[in-house]
Amino acid sequence: MKLRISYYTGLLSALAVCAFSIYTPVRSEPIKSTVIAWREGDIEDAFAEAQEKHRPVLLYWGAKWCPPCNLLKQTLFKDPGFIAETNEFIPVHLDGDAKDAQIWGERFRIQGYPTVIVLSPNRTEITRLSGGSMAASLTETLKIAAKRTASVDDLLSRAADPAHLSPDDWYLLANFDWFDDAQRRGDFEKKVITLTYLAASAPTTAMQRHFALTALIEASGNQHPSKLTPTQQRQLRTILPLILPDASEVRANRQELSDNVASLILALPDRAVRRSLASQLTVALDRLAVDTAISPAERLSAIGAEIELSKADNSGKISPKLLDKLHQRISSADKTITDPLMRQATMPEAGQLLKEAGELGAAAKLWEAELPRSVAPYYYMADLADLAESLKDNRAAVGWLAKAAGSAQGPATRLQWAVLYSRGVIRLAPDDKAAISRSADTVVAALRANTSGYAARSARRLKDWGSMLEAWSIRHDGDAILVRVSAELDDVCARGNCRNVIRRL
Repeated sequence: MKLRISYYTGLLSALAVCAFSIYTPVRSEPIKSTVIAWREGDIEDAFAEAQEKHRPVLLYWGAKWCPPCNLLKQTLFKDPGFIAETNEFIPVHLDGDAKDAQIWGERFRIQGYPTVIVLSPNRTEITRLSGGSMAASLTETLKIAAKRTASVDDLLSRAADPAHLSPDDWYLLANFDWFDDAQRRGDFEKKVITLTYLAASAPTTAMQRHFALTALIEASGNQHPSKLTPTQQRQLRTILPLILPDASEVRANRQELSDNVASLILALPDRAVRRSLASQLTVALDRLAVDTAISPAERLSAIGAEIELSKADNSGKISPKLLDKLHQRISSADKTITDPLMRQATMPEAGQLLKEAGELGAAAKLWEAELPRSVAPYYYMADLADLAESLKDNRAAVGWLAKAAGSAQGPATRLQWAVLYSRGVIRLAPDDKAAISRSADTVVAALRANTSGYAARSARRLKDWGSMLEAWSIRHDGDAILVRVSAELDDVCARGNCRNVIRRL
């Protein structure tokens, strides 16, 4: 649930969304509009219209509480270029709390919020991406994508002979989101080989460096701290000093620079080289922090890499100078961002940065101040519970989780937060059988009221909760509670819209 905004810049591939389309829509006269003509939850109607008009479906899966979803709404979905390009698709919005939304999510293999999928009228998936920001290259990507007839796999197969790739092909490959590549997820070795080949074959030096940097991140398994071979260390020392002085390359690689490169730098054995590259990265990210071409959330998150580097050099603490910089940037964001949706997209990240900097009290103060004005205060309550747990105040943590579960809105969301609450009680107050029983009742009640469908996210969370409750019962003589809760689940699931997740009886 802890979402780093910059991590979700999957829309940098941005429709790479149809970028890799296996379907070419029949173009009609463009419809001028200032908003996207979303079909709200009408999946069947959307596909019927897609078949009638010979257009692909653009499916957006989101949630009210989700920070990167709100960032999408306030940036990408308001961009005139994007709005114009959506006229070539049948756009449909599926809120995770809508009736049967979780069932549709399972059918489309959706893992999390937000996700954007492009499908042909016959429901064949063209491509998908997860994202939370508007890429500067988005409109151009969409224009190119609308003309495409090849999938990304087709492009990669043709890349064996670079002469078979057009400039548009290379543009789409360069903007593809390799980190959210469902087709090759987890197969780091295969992706590294592909990216290394592309880095050697790309037609421009900027593309070559982008592919090479992405390959290094994938080679490290996207882990913190990273591990690099001597060859990879030389590559990093070569490409970073060429990327960092160039504002356009920094913007194009902002996800990688904000989230991953600090860990790569810390993997270098030479301390002088580490300090030099860390200094260059800091300068580049400071420029990014004032780049109005990107969202406030991304500008704020740019300081995350500097926090990681400073903690590594100062025994887990950040320097007073950096702490001042962090507070100034958060204060500026707090004063200038007044739109409720943009605050929901930005202030969770602000608190996470304070937490990473060791400023737990400041993070709690910031998030508590958001509660009365947030579009989804229960999201912050979960964060506040996490902070309280970090401070070993388990009672306060359970209290925040209970408040969050009690105020969550929407059937799927209530179920998710009820499970979060019950899991927290099991973990933090394992000897309080009454509290565990009450929290389990909250889950059962949320499941009983659920209309969003028992599938996808909901099913996974219930299964994990059931396993945790069973394990607690073994350690704490909780069979009486387990039997009672299982009977309640049998009653709820008799309607056929769920499964009893408790098996040890």
